[in-house]
Amino acid sequence: LVGARCASDGSADCAIVDIGHRRDVDLTIQLPDSDLEAVMSAEQMADVLDDVAEQVLSRQTTLVFVNTRRMAERVAHLLGERLGDDVVAAHHGSLSKDRRARVETRLRAGDLKALVATASLELGIDVGPVELVCQIGSPRSIATFLQRVGRSGHSRHGKPVGRIYPTTRDELVEAVAMFA
Repeated sequence: LVGARCASDGSADCAIVDIGHRRDVDLTIQLPDSDLEAVMSAEQMADVLDDVAEQVLSRQTTLVFVNTRRMAERVAHLLGERLGDDVVAAHHGSLSKDRRARVETRLRAGDLKALVATASLELGIDVGPVELVCQIGSPRSIATFLQRVGRSGHSRHGKPVGRIYPTTRDELVEAVAMFA
């Protein structure tokens, strides 16, 4: 807003001081080997979890976001079978405050390779350095996905890295639309 002052040619007399910045991000849609259907099969979910486990192993710390508490517990258990129960934990609103705090402390200390979470971890909690964010299923909003991915590469020159794993054809369409 510049008020009523105008330059001699009638344009607003102003200067743009800061136009903000756009962060460079690394975002990818990851798909199982077989075609997605209306409902994800157990084999496809196993493919997704194998890929997530591979991604986790190649990094120090990974956040895996899911949409429900039940899914957080299930994915944490299944990733724990692949990576070791001692390096994977779940984080959601149904956990006691003390248990959530212990999990957050373990993540900050580097004791966990992966933390599977719901929106409970979007609240600005300091979780320490995170190298990758995986989203299993559609977050239903590009803003939610970008906020979650923004938890990774959180340093001056860091680059947020995010992987989204659609679980159905409809979620694939949503993911493609979010990236467009």
